[in-house]
Amino acid sequence: KELGGQLEDAAVFLLKMKIKPYEAVADLVSKACKGFGTNELLLTCTLIRYQNILKDVMEAYIELEGKTIQDTVLSETKGDYEDLLVGICSTAL
Repeated sequence: KELGGQLEDAAVFLLKMKIKPYEAVADLVSKACKGFGTNELLLTCTLIRYQNILKDVMEAYIELEGKTIQDTVLSETKGDYEDLLVGICSTAL
């Protein structure tokens, strides 16, 4: 293999961003919330970085996960952090 690990992940992400950008970002949100605990840095950076396309990402996320990003944020976070992320999502609607 020419690529492996994080380099492979980065190359695949860049390719997905060219082909299906909304689905690629929805997948990042999904990855941030999968497994034990939440990758708060990935979740926060993704929602802030891609807030200009967040409305379309939300639609792609519903197709991917069967629920909204707001529902995921509400189940994965608490307190002021939760309020901040829900506020970011609300501005996209």
